[in-house]
Amino acid sequence: MSPSARGCPTGRAFGQEGGTMRPAPRSTALWSVLLLLVGVSCKSDEPVRERPSPEAAFPLTVTDDDGVEVTLPAEPKRIVTFAPSNTEIVFALGLGDRVVGVSGDFDNYPPEAQKVDYVGGAGEFGVDPNVEKLISLEPDLMLTIAGGEHWKESVRDLDIPVFTVNATDFDDLLQDIETVGRITGAVEEAESLTETMVGDAEGIVDAVAADPRATCFFEVFFPPLTTVGPQTFIFDLLDRAGCDPVSAGASSDYPEWSVDRLVTEDPDVYLVSSESGQSVEAVAKRPGFGQLSSVQGNDVILIDSDLISRPGPRVVEGLQALAEALHPAAV
Repeated sequence: MSPSARGCPTGRAFGQEGGTMRPAPRSTALWSVLLLLVGVSCKSDEPVRERPSPEAAFPLTVTDDDGVEVTLPAEPKRIVTFAPSNTEIVFALGLGDRVVGVSGDFDNYPPEAQKVDYVGGAGEFGVDPNVEKLISLEPDLMLTIAGGEHWKESVRDLDIPVFTVNATDFDDLLQDIETVGRITGAVEEAESLTETMVGDAEGIVDAVAADPRATCFFEVFFPPLTTVGPQTFIFDLLDRAGCDPVSAGASSDYPEWSVDRLVTEDPDVYLVSSESGQSVEAVAKRPGFGQLSSVQGNDVILIDSDLISRPGPRVVEGLQALAEALHPAAV
């Protein structure tokens, strides 16, 4: 089953075709930018790729997360990263000097990325690449995320290799980083980076393991009140941080939640994505929220969404932030 069939944010409401989620009209464009370009990932039934071999000899042919075989005749020297998560990965591998284009102003980390040319801004929601700009940059690799099949094919027709990565959880992210290292010739750098990430993440998980698990609610967006389902990248991080999300039984990836249901479930901790645009004080003032134990006990915590919604090297910092919010005495 494809991500779009399962409710992943890859459909028309998020700048692509065939989607299922339909936020309110005034928030559609916001969702398109925040969830597509930032790179919130969700799981599909596609098999997980095998871990890449330690060598990266060119020419190289690798199957990406869209199931497309991509052939690179030589080590890429001019790379376009069409998602902030991929921008962060490539810079973390020490290849920032090869990045000639990024998707847009959401590519804000590291700071050097903000000096790179933007290639986004086309399409109905402004999240498709500007093909003329893309051609002018003469890239020999374009790294992107799930969705956008309509423009990906057009870019491939221009003989620009398009490679898709779609991390569905932390373990899959590690594989993606190693794969990006392989197709860019930065194999050793990728291995070193993932080893560091694994060690740091294991330390956090071990620290919270001795503490009783907390129940939590993670707010992705408001209004409408929207959270994460069990097949999403963020949910996996919540679980690793020692949380039992009250949305564990959700049947979609980004379900809307009623305040009445939230009050009934009464999670220990209420986590708010910074992308939701809500302050802790604003959450407490919403109708009905005063009944929540988390509001009464000052356990409403704002989380930097860039650290947890972008499948990249900084998710370990996001995991740390979640662990500190859920188990402040343990970490």
